[in-house]
Amino acid sequence: MSRATFQAFLATRNAADYADFFLPHLNAGSRVLDVGCGTGTITVGLAVHAGEVVGVDPDNEFDDARRYAVEHGLENVEFRRGSVYALELPNDHFDACLAHSMLETLERPLDALIEIKRTLKPGAIVGVACVEYGGLILAGPGEEILWRFYSVREQLWQLESTADPYRGRRLRDLLGRAGFEGVATTSTFFSYGTPTAVEAFGLARAEQCREEDWYSKRARAHGLATATELEEMQRTWVEWSKAPDAYLAFAWCRALGQKPSGP
Repeated sequence: MSRATFQAFLATRNAADYADFFLPHLNAGSRVLDVGCGTGTITVGLAVHAGEVVGVDPDNEFDDARRYAVEHGLENVEFRRGSVYALELPNDHFDACLAHSMLETLERPLDALIEIKRTLKPGAIVGVACVEYGGLILAGPGEEILWRFYSVREQLWQLESTADPYRGRRLRDLLGRAGFEGVATTSTFFSYGTPTAVEAFGLARAEQCREEDWYSKRARAHGLATATELEEMQRTWVEWSKAPDAYLAFAWCRALGQKPSGP
């Protein structure tokens, strides 16, 4: 990823927007774990609000986040490659943990939460967030075709991974079963309803329908969409990106819980 690409991702996927429900629980002395941190765009934002932040992800794609941290004087953030099922971190160590866009990708989310709880101090906070496909709102030209795009995408999730696009609605149950107390679950929407946002979102989806993209390749490989159908989706997304009535929003389910203070 280039520096420009990382900056672009940072503008659209950052702590201020995606971790706003979690940030009020941090302070200048907080030791924070960010599990499933991806490229680190949210992690570097957490570092502004905490004393120490450790980002962990199975994919070692941290170079740009590390460079950004150095350039912006964030000496309190580090990145490690690792699995949420076996975190190479001590017991009772962190004051807070964020797991964003991660639990919905796992085959054993309950085991992951139990492992996260192990690394947290008694009384520490966990914040989790998952996209919820049951909360997709879509309007504009070619709605039927664009809904088809998401139907194919959902099927790809389930065919090629253990991902569950409806796990967001299960967060309260999962945190409770993992032993967290005071669990509170909410939902929010990330919306695309300005000319700039609609254009960027629509053109990005159009790119996914191109022959060389992973989405297009796998959809054809599984017989979920033909090349002709994908070309139609691509054209429709481009048309949608320019339409004055285009609007899209995704629901995200979020939950906060606390590790019990007692034994």
